Amino acid sequence: MKPTRAQRRQMRKIADRVDRVTQADRLFFERRPDRKHRVRLASRAELEQYELLEGRPASPTPGCRGFTVVRNIAPGARLRLYAYGLEGAETDLSEWMAAAIYEATATPKSREIEAQMRAGMEARA
Repeated sequence: MKPTRAQRRQMRKIADRVDRVTQADRLFFERRPDRKHRVRLASRAELEQYELLEGRPASPTPGCRGFTVVRNIAPGARLRLYAYGLEGAETDLSEWMAAAIYEATATPKSREIEAQMRAGMEARA
């Protein structure tokens, strides 16, 4: 589905806020080269972006909160997925637990996107 002009305008408005959050992911993986996965609270800007792209609200069930699950595919290439978890759930997780959450959250579409990203990175090398 192609975004409307209004959706593109909204996306431009929140792009800087989303970029700040994703730069924090970049720094996380730079400081922790042994890690490939991260789970953190989803930012409001990411949830707004999700709503624009998916065309539906990103509102969790009462007592739940939105989380971002990140896989560091290669330096400069990260894939973010969204999931809901219990309000107050821990985000300081081991690599093993973060990877398990990523795998449980991944969809056929996200796996396809990841494969395309990996192929693009390999083509550059």
